[in-house]
Amino acid sequence: MPSFSNPFWLRNRRRIADVRGIIERRRFDAIRRRFYDELWQRAAQAIGATAERLSNGLVQISRGGFATFVNRSDVMLDSAIAARLLLDKALTYDWLSGKDLRVPRRAAFGMTSLGVAEEFLVRQAGPVVVKPADGTGCGHGVTTGITSLAGLHAAACHAAAFHSRLLVEEQLTGSSFRLLYLDGEFIDAVRRDSPVVVGDGRSSIRHLALQENDSRREAAPITALSPLMIDRESRNTLATQGRSPGYVPGIGEVVQVKLAVNENAAGQNHVVREQVHPEIIDIGRRIVRDFRIGLAGLDVTSHDIAAPVSQGETIFNEINAGPGLHHHYLVANPECGADVAPVILEHMFTTQRGVLTL
Repeated sequence: MPSFSNPFWLRNRRRIADVRGIIERRRFDAIRRRFYDELWQRAAQAIGATAERLSNGLVQISRGGFATFVNRSDVMLDSAIAARLLLDKALTYDWLSGKDLRVPRRAAFGMTSLGVAEEFLVRQAGPVVVKPADGTGCGHGVTTGITSLAGLHAAACHAAAFHSRLLVEEQLTGSSFRLLYLDGEFIDAVRRDSPVVVGDGRSSIRHLALQENDSRREAAPITALSPLMIDRESRNTLATQGRSPGYVPGIGEVVQVKLAVNENAAGQNHVVREQVHPEIIDIGRRIVRDFRIGLAGLDVTSHDIAAPVSQGETIFNEINAGPGLHHHYLVANPECGADVAPVILEHMFTTQRGVLTL
Protein backbone atom coordinates (compact mmCIF):
# COMPACT_ATOMS: atom_id res chain seq x y z
CA MET A 1 0.00 0.00 0.00
CA PRO A 2 1.41 3.47 -0.91
CA SER A 3 2.53 5.75 1.88
CA PHE A 4 0.16 8.61 2.69
CA SER A 5 3.18 10.70 3.63
CA ASN A 6 4.52 10.51 0.06
CA PRO A 7 3.76 13.91 -1.57
CA PHE A 8 4.15 12.52 -5.11
CA TRP A 9 1.60 9.79 -4.43
CA LEU A 10 -0.80 12.28 -2.82
CA ARG A 11 -0.61 14.65 -5.78
CA ASN A 12 -1.37 11.84 -8.20
CA ARG A 13 -4.12 10.42 -6.01
CA ARG A 14 -5.73 13.86 -5.90
CA ARG A 15 -5.95 13.90 -9.68
CA ILE A 16 -7.38 10.37 -9.67
CA ALA A 17 -9.84 11.09 -6.85
CA ASP A 18 -11.22 14.19 -8.55
CA VAL A 19 -10.81 13.29 -12.21
CA ARG A 20 -14.57 13.29 -12.91
CA GLY A 21 -14.96 16.58 -11.08
CA ILE A 22 -12.05 18.12 -12.97
CA ILE A 23 -13.51 17.07 -16.32
CA GLU A 24 -17.01 18.32 -15.47
CA ARG A 25 -15.79 21.64 -14.05
CA ARG A 26 -13.73 22.27 -17.18
CA ARG A 27 -16.92 21.92 -19.21
CA PHE A 28 -18.17 24.96 -17.25
CA ASP A 29 -15.05 27.09 -17.82
CA ALA A 30 -16.55 29.01 -20.74
CA ILE A 31 -19.72 29.67 -18.74
CA ARG A 32 -17.76 31.02 -15.77
CA ARG A 33 -15.67 33.26 -18.01
CA ARG A 34 -18.75 34.58 -19.87
CA PHE A 35 -20.60 35.26 -16.63
CA TYR A 36 -17.78 37.29 -15.09
CA ASP A 37 -16.87 39.08 -18.33
CA GLU A 38 -20.46 40.28 -18.67
CA LEU A 39 -20.64 41.14 -14.97
CA TRP A 40 -17.55 43.35 -15.04
CA GLN A 41 -18.55 44.97 -18.34
CA ARG A 42 -21.89 46.00 -16.81
CA ALA A 43 -20.26 47.07 -13.54
CA ALA A 44 -17.65 49.19 -15.34
CA GLN A 45 -20.31 50.87 -17.45
CA ALA A 46 -22.38 51.60 -14.33
CA ILE A 47 -19.54 53.63 -12.76
CA GLY A 48 -18.38 55.33 -15.94
CA ALA A 49 -15.34 53.11 -16.52
CA THR A 50 -14.22 50.90 -19.40
CA ALA A 51 -13.47 47.18 -19.27
CA GLU A 52 -11.11 45.34 -21.61
CA ARG A 53 -10.02 41.70 -21.62
CA LEU A 54 -6.25 41.42 -21.95
CA SER A 55 -4.28 38.70 -23.73
CA ASN A 56 -3.23 37.29 -20.33
CA GLY A 57 -6.88 36.61 -19.44
CA LEU A 58 -7.27 39.45 -16.93
CA VAL A 59 -9.85 42.19 -17.37
CA GLN A 60 -8.56 45.76 -17.10
CA ILE A 61 -11.06 48.30 -15.76
CA SER A 62 -10.02 51.93 -16.26
CA ARG A 63 -11.33 55.30 -15.15
CA GLY A 64 -9.76 58.74 -14.80
CA GLY A 65 -6.14 57.67 -15.23
CA PHE A 66 -6.48 54.75 -12.81
CA ALA A 67 -6.91 51.07 -13.54
CA THR A 68 -7.65 47.91 -11.65
CA PHE A 69 -7.52 44.32 -12.83
CA VAL A 70 -9.95 41.49 -12.11
CA ASN A 71 -9.90 37.76 -12.74
CA ARG A 72 -13.42 36.41 -12.45
CA SER A 73 -14.25 37.11 -8.79
CA ASP A 74 -10.68 38.04 -7.80
CA VAL A 75 -10.07 41.76 -7.28
CA MET A 76 -7.00 43.74 -6.18
CA LEU A 77 -8.06 44.43 -2.60
CA ASP A 78 -6.40 41.51 -0.81
CA SER A 79 -2.98 39.91 -1.09
CA ALA A 80 -2.38 36.36 -2.24
CA ILE A 81 -0.90 35.68 1.21
CA ALA A 82 -4.14 36.75 2.94
CA ALA A 83 -6.18 34.50 0.68
CA ARG A 84 -3.75 31.63 1.25
CA LEU A 85 -3.92 32.02 5.03
CA LEU A 86 -7.70 31.79 5.01
CA LEU A 87 -7.58 28.50 3.09
CA ASP A 88 -6.17 26.99 6.29
CA LYS A 89 -9.44 25.97 7.92
CA ALA A 90 -7.79 24.77 11.13
CA LEU A 91 -6.00 28.09 11.57
CA THR A 92 -9.15 30.08 10.79
CA TYR A 93 -11.13 28.09 13.37
CA ASP A 94 -8.46 28.82 15.97
CA TRP A 95 -8.56 32.54 15.18
CA LEU A 96 -12.36 32.69 15.36
CA SER A 97 -12.58 30.70 18.58
CA GLY A 98 -9.90 33.01 20.01
CA LYS A 99 -12.43 35.80 19.59
CA ASP A 100 -14.92 33.83 21.74
CA LEU A 101 -17.02 32.89 18.71
CA ARG A 102 -18.67 29.51 18.35
CA VAL A 103 -17.07 27.33 15.68
CA PRO A 104 -17.72 23.66 14.85
CA ARG A 105 -16.44 21.06 17.31
CA ARG A 106 -13.52 19.45 15.56
CA ALA A 107 -10.31 17.46 15.75
CA ALA A 108 -7.21 17.63 13.56
CA PHE A 109 -5.70 14.36 12.34
CA GLY A 110 -3.87 12.67 9.49
CA MET A 111 -3.72 9.25 7.92
CA THR A 112 -1.13 8.23 10.48
CA SER A 113 -3.38 9.35 13.37
CA LEU A 114 -6.79 8.00 12.36
CA GLY A 115 -7.43 7.05 15.98
CA VAL A 116 -8.01 10.72 16.78
CA ALA A 117 -10.82 10.89 14.23
CA GLU A 118 -12.22 7.54 15.36
CA GLU A 119 -12.44 8.74 18.97
CA PHE A 120 -14.11 11.98 17.81
CA LEU A 121 -16.74 10.04 15.84
CA VAL A 122 -17.55 7.78 18.78
CA ARG A 123 -18.12 10.80 21.04
CA GLN A 124 -20.61 12.46 18.66
CA ALA A 125 -24.36 12.02 18.91
CA GLY A 126 -24.77 12.50 15.16
CA PRO A 127 -22.87 12.28 11.88
CA VAL A 128 -19.53 13.98 11.25
CA VAL A 129 -17.78 15.68 8.34
CA VAL A 130 -14.24 15.00 7.10
CA LYS A 131 -12.39 17.59 5.02
CA PRO A 132 -8.88 18.69 4.05
CA ALA A 133 -7.63 21.11 6.70
CA ASP A 134 -5.88 23.36 4.22
CA GLY A 135 -5.45 24.34 0.60
CA THR A 136 -8.93 23.69 -0.83
CA GLY A 137 -12.25 25.43 -1.33
CA CYS A 138 -15.59 24.88 -3.07
CA GLY A 139 -16.21 21.68 -1.08
CA HIS A 140 -13.36 19.74 -2.70
CA GLY A 141 -12.41 16.67 -0.68
CA VAL A 142 -15.30 17.09 1.77
CA THR A 143 -17.50 14.18 2.86
CA THR A 144 -20.58 14.64 5.06
CA GLY A 145 -22.96 12.21 6.73
CA ILE A 146 -20.28 9.94 8.20
CA THR A 147 -21.63 7.61 10.89
CA SER A 148 -19.36 4.53 10.74
CA LEU A 149 -15.67 3.77 11.06
CA ALA A 150 -15.66 2.37 7.53
CA GLY A 151 -17.20 5.56 6.22
CA LEU A 152 -14.70 7.61 8.24
CA HIS A 153 -11.73 5.74 6.78
CA ALA A 154 -13.04 6.12 3.23
CA ALA A 155 -13.67 9.84 3.73
CA ALA A 156 -10.21 10.34 5.23
CA CYS A 157 -8.60 8.57 2.30
CA HIS A 158 -10.53 10.82 -0.09
CA ALA A 159 -9.66 14.02 1.78
CA ALA A 160 -5.98 13.01 2.04
CA ALA A 161 -5.80 13.13 -1.75
CA PHE A 162 -6.22 16.90 -1.43
CA HIS A 163 -4.06 17.60 1.65
CA SER A 164 -2.21 15.54 4.25
CA ARG A 165 -3.67 17.57 7.16
CA LEU A 166 -7.30 16.67 7.82
CA LEU A 167 -10.20 17.78 10.02
CA VAL A 168 -13.13 15.84 11.41
CA GLU A 169 -16.03 18.02 12.55
CA GLU A 170 -19.52 17.80 13.93
CA GLN A 171 -22.09 17.96 11.14
CA LEU A 172 -23.98 21.20 11.63
CA THR A 173 -27.70 21.69 11.36
CA GLY A 174 -29.33 24.90 10.24
CA SER A 175 -29.00 26.94 7.06
CA SER A 176 -25.82 28.14 5.37
CA PHE A 177 -25.36 31.89 4.88
CA ARG A 178 -22.75 33.98 3.04
CA LEU A 179 -22.28 37.54 4.35
CA LEU A 180 -20.34 39.91 2.09
CA TYR A 181 -18.21 42.76 3.47
CA LEU A 182 -16.33 45.51 1.64
CA ASP A 183 -13.58 47.09 3.77
CA GLY A 184 -15.58 46.14 6.85
CA GLU A 185 -18.95 47.38 5.58
CA PHE A 186 -21.75 44.84 5.21
CA ILE A 187 -23.18 44.94 1.67
CA ASP A 188 -25.13 41.70 1.12
CA ALA A 189 -26.17 38.31 2.47
CA VAL A 190 -27.39 35.17 0.76
CA ARG A 191 -28.86 31.97 2.16
CA ARG A 192 -27.42 29.06 0.22
CA ASP A 193 -29.53 25.90 0.30
CA SER A 194 -28.42 22.41 -0.65
CA PRO A 195 -28.72 21.30 -4.30
CA VAL A 196 -31.77 19.29 -5.29
CA VAL A 197 -33.21 17.44 -8.26
CA VAL A 198 -36.89 17.09 -9.12
CA GLY A 199 -38.22 13.70 -10.15
CA ASP A 200 -39.96 13.00 -13.44
CA GLY A 201 -41.13 9.50 -12.51
CA ARG A 202 -38.76 7.86 -15.01
CA SER A 203 -35.18 8.97 -14.35
CA SER A 204 -32.84 7.94 -11.54
CA ILE A 205 -31.19 10.55 -9.35
CA ARG A 206 -27.94 9.92 -11.21
CA HIS A 207 -29.59 10.67 -14.55
CA LEU A 208 -31.47 13.65 -13.15
CA ALA A 209 -28.11 15.11 -12.07
CA LEU A 210 -26.76 14.59 -15.60
CA GLN A 211 -29.84 16.30 -17.02
CA GLU A 212 -29.39 19.13 -14.52
CA ASN A 213 -25.82 19.65 -15.72
CA ASP A 214 -26.94 19.70 -19.35
CA SER A 215 -29.57 22.28 -18.40
CA ARG A 216 -27.01 24.40 -16.51
CA ARG A 217 -24.65 24.47 -19.49
CA GLU A 218 -27.43 25.56 -21.86
CA ALA A 219 -29.34 27.91 -19.57
CA ALA A 220 -29.94 31.50 -20.59
CA PRO A 221 -29.66 33.39 -18.37
CA ILE A 222 -26.93 31.47 -16.55
CA THR A 223 -28.14 29.60 -13.46
CA ALA A 224 -24.94 27.95 -12.12
CA LEU A 225 -21.18 28.04 -12.64
CA SER A 226 -20.44 24.50 -11.44
CA PRO A 227 -21.73 21.00 -12.18
CA LEU A 228 -23.74 18.90 -9.75
CA MET A 229 -21.63 15.83 -9.02
CA ILE A 230 -22.85 12.48 -7.69
CA ASP A 231 -19.93 11.64 -5.43
CA ARG A 232 -19.19 10.16 -2.02
CA GLU A 233 -20.73 13.17 -0.28
CA SER A 234 -23.96 12.87 -2.27
CA ARG A 235 -24.18 9.12 -1.73
CA ASN A 236 -23.97 9.67 2.04
CA THR A 237 -26.64 12.38 1.88
CA LEU A 238 -28.94 10.14 -0.13
CA ALA A 239 -28.33 7.19 2.21
CA THR A 240 -29.65 9.20 5.17
CA GLN A 241 -32.89 9.53 3.19
CA GLY A 242 -32.98 5.80 2.43
CA ARG A 243 -32.08 6.44 -1.21
CA SER A 244 -29.22 5.83 -3.62
CA PRO A 245 -28.14 7.40 -6.93
CA GLY A 246 -30.20 4.71 -8.68
CA TYR A 247 -33.44 5.72 -6.92
CA VAL A 248 -36.20 6.96 -9.27
CA PRO A 249 -38.13 9.85 -7.66
CA GLY A 250 -41.80 10.29 -8.44
CA ILE A 251 -43.10 13.12 -10.59
CA GLY A 252 -42.46 16.40 -8.78
CA GLU A 253 -40.60 14.71 -5.92
CA VAL A 254 -37.80 16.98 -4.65
CA VAL A 255 -34.66 15.16 -3.53
CA GLN A 256 -31.78 16.76 -1.67
CA VAL A 257 -28.72 15.45 -3.49
CA LYS A 258 -26.01 16.60 -1.08
CA LEU A 259 -25.56 18.74 2.02
CA ALA A 260 -22.66 20.84 0.71
CA VAL A 261 -24.07 23.96 -0.93
CA ASN A 262 -21.20 24.70 -3.33
CA GLU A 263 -22.81 22.90 -6.27
CA ASN A 264 -26.28 24.40 -5.99
CA ALA A 265 -27.98 26.62 -8.59
CA ALA A 266 -29.86 29.91 -8.62
CA GLY A 267 -33.09 28.33 -7.41
CA GLN A 268 -31.45 27.38 -4.10
CA ASN A 269 -29.94 30.81 -3.35
CA HIS A 270 -31.94 33.58 -1.66
CA VAL A 271 -30.98 37.18 -0.88
CA VAL A 272 -31.60 37.74 2.86
CA ARG A 273 -29.71 41.00 3.39
CA GLU A 274 -32.58 42.66 5.25
CA GLN A 275 -33.09 39.68 7.55
CA VAL A 276 -29.64 39.41 9.16
CA HIS A 277 -29.62 40.37 12.84
CA PRO A 278 -27.52 43.48 13.63
CA GLU A 279 -25.45 41.52 16.17
CA ILE A 280 -24.35 39.05 13.49
CA ILE A 281 -23.53 41.91 11.11
CA ASP A 282 -21.48 43.66 13.78
CA ILE A 283 -19.54 40.51 14.67
CA GLY A 284 -18.77 39.93 11.00
CA ARG A 285 -17.63 43.53 10.64
CA ARG A 286 -15.26 43.12 13.59
CA ILE A 287 -13.84 39.86 12.20
CA VAL A 288 -13.04 41.15 8.72
CA ARG A 289 -11.62 44.42 10.08
CA ASP A 290 -9.45 42.59 12.59
CA PHE A 291 -8.15 40.30 9.85
CA ARG A 292 -7.78 43.26 7.43
CA ILE A 293 -9.70 41.55 4.62
CA GLY A 294 -10.86 44.05 1.98
CA LEU A 295 -13.45 41.89 0.20
CA ALA A 296 -14.60 39.15 2.54
CA GLY A 297 -17.21 36.44 2.39
CA LEU A 298 -18.09 35.24 5.88
CA ASP A 299 -19.79 31.84 6.04
CA VAL A 300 -22.05 31.10 9.00
CA THR A 301 -24.55 28.40 9.84
CA SER A 302 -27.66 29.46 11.71
CA HIS A 303 -31.11 28.21 12.63
CA ASP A 304 -32.38 31.80 12.56
CA ILE A 305 -30.27 34.50 10.94
CA ALA A 306 -32.74 37.13 12.16
CA ALA A 307 -32.08 36.25 15.82
CA PRO A 308 -29.14 37.19 18.05
CA VAL A 309 -26.17 34.84 17.83
CA SER A 310 -27.03 32.72 20.87
CA GLN A 311 -30.75 32.47 20.11
CA GLY A 312 -30.17 31.52 16.47
CA GLU A 313 -27.41 29.08 17.43
CA THR A 314 -25.15 30.80 14.89
CA ILE A 315 -21.81 29.12 14.19
CA PHE A 316 -18.95 30.83 12.36
CA ASN A 317 -17.40 28.58 9.74
CA GLU A 318 -15.12 30.26 7.29
CA ILE A 319 -13.75 33.56 5.93
CA ASN A 320 -13.11 33.87 2.21
CA ALA A 321 -10.89 36.53 0.64
CA GLY A 322 -11.99 37.22 -2.93
CA PRO A 323 -15.30 35.35 -2.50
CA GLY A 324 -17.34 34.32 -5.52
CA LEU A 325 -19.60 37.23 -6.49
CA HIS A 326 -21.89 34.95 -8.48
CA HIS A 327 -23.47 33.83 -5.21
CA HIS A 328 -25.09 37.27 -5.03
CA TYR A 329 -26.40 37.26 -8.60
CA LEU A 330 -27.47 33.67 -9.29
CA VAL A 331 -30.39 33.81 -6.89
CA ALA A 332 -34.07 32.91 -6.83
CA ASN A 333 -35.07 36.50 -5.96
CA PRO A 334 -32.85 38.75 -8.13
CA GLU A 335 -35.21 41.69 -7.58
CA CYS A 336 -33.78 41.83 -4.04
CA GLY A 337 -30.15 41.70 -5.19
CA ALA A 338 -27.57 44.31 -4.21
CA ASP A 339 -25.64 44.45 -7.55
CA VAL A 340 -22.40 44.30 -5.60
CA ALA A 341 -19.87 44.49 -8.49
CA PRO A 342 -20.30 48.23 -9.27
CA VAL A 343 -20.31 48.95 -5.52
CA ILE A 344 -16.93 47.25 -5.23
CA LEU A 345 -15.47 49.06 -8.27
CA GLU A 346 -16.73 52.47 -7.18
CA HIS A 347 -15.22 51.93 -3.74
CA MET A 348 -11.86 50.96 -5.21
CA PHE A 349 -11.64 53.95 -7.57
CA THR A 350 -12.93 56.39 -4.95
CA THR A 351 -10.54 55.25 -2.21
CA GLN A 352 -7.76 54.38 -4.69
CA ARG A 353 -7.36 51.03 -2.98
CA GLY A 354 -6.45 48.23 -5.31
CA VAL A 355 -5.92 50.51 -8.30
CA LEU A 356 -2.85 51.53 -10.32
CA THR A 357 -1.97 54.88 -11.84
CA LEU A 358 -1.42 54.37 -15.57
